[in-house]
Amino acid sequence: MEGFADRSAERLKQMARAYWDSSVLRTLISLGLCPILDEGPATAAELASRVSANPRFLDTFLGACVALGLLDRQGERYANSEQASAFLVPGKEGYSGDYLRHLTNHWNTFGALDRLVREGVSELPFQNGYVSADEYWSDYMRAQHFRAVTVQAPYLVRTVNLSGKRKLLDLGGGAASYSVALAAAYPGLTAHVIDAKEPLAIAREVVDEAGLAERVLLVEGDFFEMDLGHDADAMLISAVVGIKPEVFCRNLFRLAYDALRPGGTLVLQDFMQIAGASPKRQFLDAMTDLCLIAAFDPGGGDRQTDEYASWLRDGGFVDVTQHPEPPDLAIITATRP
Repeated sequence: MEGFADRSAERLKQMARAYWDSSVLRTLISLGLCPILDEGPATAAELASRVSANPRFLDTFLGACVALGLLDRQGERYANSEQASAFLVPGKEGYSGDYLRHLTNHWNTFGALDRLVREGVSELPFQNGYVSADEYWSDYMRAQHFRAVTVQAPYLVRTVNLSGKRKLLDLGGGAASYSVALAAAYPGLTAHVIDAKEPLAIAREVVDEAGLAERVLLVEGDFFEMDLGHDADAMLISAVVGIKPEVFCRNLFRLAYDALRPGGTLVLQDFMQIAGASPKRQFLDAMTDLCLIAAFDPGGGDRQTDEYASWLRDGGFVDVTQHPEPPDLAIITATRP
């Protein structure tokens, strides 16, 4: 019992001070120290001058970075650790700073979690003043793109068969990451990415870099308010329904049904709870469920795949198929008869 009490008490202490770690990580990214140190080791005084920081505070902060393994100390000089050099330097293939900033943008929201739980309301980071709306959505879209290119898009391409499909509608397609991946995998496919002006500005960079501007078309607007036609061979709805209430999701599925031609394929991709998932996945689902209702919409959530499947069947879809446990977002495919 004594050993259990000691372990339990220490675990609770670790949980309570976990924000120390994430705060140091966010600050390291925000100060832009890693790209400077990628040029070569530097002293605290040299770094303080480069980033206009208080020398004493920065020296202490750098010590915390060393303790966390983010930086290395070489005498009086500091250098990027192998991890920081690989993942925290913009322009490198593994750069994940935008994704990590997005996760920590919810700082004030989770700081007010007791109030949100009592009141049953959500609070976006720009609503509580932690970051501006422009900064939040930019980090958000770039974070989604990071998820796509690192793990999710390859899984989507392996999982979904769009052979013979010619026209794809990507509703709320954001940075166009998945449309680019699918267009690259299926040379006969043309994707129409529909979203607001701000995410499409990022999408333009992604599409142009991939050299797919002729087959990944960016359409600004609200998909509920435009004529989508009735001739789409496939439709992608990714990272849209988890942050919305049930009535929105059902209306969206009806819209998708009407826009697809008979035999058309709907691909639904989002955070979803999968029966029989691993303990690691169950933990991620529980925390994601809390994040989605606290930081986006109280009517949203990390729902069960069976729930989405039933809504799709109610909307007239057949061959509703839940795919194996994914690296991140789960996938359900369905067919318009």
